[in-house]
Amino acid sequence: MNTTTNEKSTVWRRIAIVTLLLLVLVGPNFGPLPHLLRESLSLEGSITGVLIWFWVAFLIILAVVYRMNKSTSIGEFLTSHGLGAPSGIGANIAGLILGIVWALLFLSSILQFDPDANITQINGFRILTALLAAGGALLEDLITRSFIMNQLHKIGSSKWVQLVVPALIFALYHTVWGFNVFSFVFSVVYGLLLGGLFLWGKRSLTPVILGHSLVVLIAEPFATMLI
Repeated sequence: MNTTTNEKSTVWRRIAIVTLLLLVLVGPNFGPLPHLLRESLSLEGSITGVLIWFWVAFLIILAVVYRMNKSTSIGEFLTSHGLGAPSGIGANIAGLILGIVWALLFLSSILQFDPDANITQINGFRILTALLAAGGALLEDLITRSFIMNQLHKIGSSKWVQLVVPALIFALYHTVWGFNVFSFVFSVVYGLLLGGLFLWGKRSLTPVILGHSLVVLIAEPFATMLI
């Protein structure tokens, strides 16, 4: 009984630490950081700066998470968190559909703000931002989907708890620096959908990558401009 209690306490403490890091390191990207960068940089420079900080922040958090799993190699760590793990074709198709639909939602939002935006333009800058954003989304999913959901699974939490907790955390750090109800609910729904793909895909990140990284591959740099 003590071992189980101690294990649960350790898991929730780890989740609390990761949540705090997400709020402090990643949260400002959805609040003051873009405005600060825009004061001294061009629009392209600001977008690049935001995406680079996403990478830095997520890598710092992943380093902390890796230390929490100090008995594994990097390869074992990534494999145990679903990277490259086999997944069902149904979950992969659902991830593909979600990625395309969510990207179109982003692009339609941009056209509401700027009807003259050329969302089909392909250039070096757009390719760079798309690759940076897709990689950042993968790092994010290793934390908010794989790590948190696997930790909850480890202590026997129900699938609903595994879905809801990371979705709420995901929504919180996306909106805490500039909170509004619509953005929070929107983020919760998206977090639930990505978590559902992770469970449906037998804890493989493949359908999650399709549902998340594909969005920014299609929508960048316009997705970051919405920040």
